[in-house]
This record gives sequence, C-alpha cells and structure tokens, in this order.
Amino acid sequence: MSNSEVPVDDVPKTEEPAPEGTRRDAVRLTTVYGGRICQHGKAYACIISDVSAGGAKVRLKDPNDYRRITRSGDVQLIFERLSDYNALNTVVAWDKPDEHTVGLRFIDSELRCRMVIKRLMPNRWRMAHGQTDAAAADDNGE
Repeated sequence: MSNSEVPVDDVPKTEEPAPEGTRRDAVRLTTVYGGRICQHGKAYACIISDVSAGGAKVRLKDPNDYRRITRSGDVQLIFERLSDYNALNTVVAWDKPDEHTVGLRFIDSELRCRMVIKRLMPNRWRMAHGQTDAAAADDNGE
C-alpha cells in the first residue's frame, strides 16, 4: 500500500444527513450514556451516542434487539442517569441495520426536551449554548 492510499477503516464517517428540505437547528451533544428504548411494552438496553433538542442517536447493546424495534409506533427513550419520569417520547426517524443504530426524533415539546437534556448534562448544555453563569442561574430560578 502506498502512502497516498488511505485504508477504508481510517476514512472519517460522515454524519447521517438531515431529511431533504430540513436542517438541524439544535446543538448536538456527543454522549456515552446508558439508556433504554421502550416500545410496545418491551425495554431494550442502549447506548446514547449523541443527543440534541430534536432527537438522539442510539445503539442497541444486544444486536438481536435491533430487529424488535419497529418504525411504527412511539418509542420512549429513558436515560439511566435520570428517573423514568424524565423519559422522552420519540419516533424512529432512521436506522442503520449494520451498526444496530437508530435515530430517534423527539415528539415531546422542544421545551420539555431542552429541560430533560439540560438536567442530564447541565455544564455541557450551558457551554454549548454559550450561557454565562448569570444566565444559567436565571434559567434555574436562582
């Protein structure tokens, strides 16, 4: 192999494209949080790899669970660090079968999604949104 050739595994992966005619307005935060996807009364363990006010990218821990998630019907995303009360309602927006990964689009209000994500990672949320300490205190009612 010559120096000019790059192994396929070393080529950076591109992000999942936004659907035609749309663009992402929300700041996306990279994470490695454990969670659960709940659909049709069943819960499946997952790793949440990024999250924004618009949705999340999750990889199922058990590859066999991937086949059980359907594109029809609502899905709840539960963050292990938070209580079940803070679960967000979603729908499957896209999937990558070879990676056992699904993209979830939040269907809760944007305000609710922002509040849950801010509670999940308050410092990163503040940094990503350029808030000063004084503005963060106002947001928290202090």
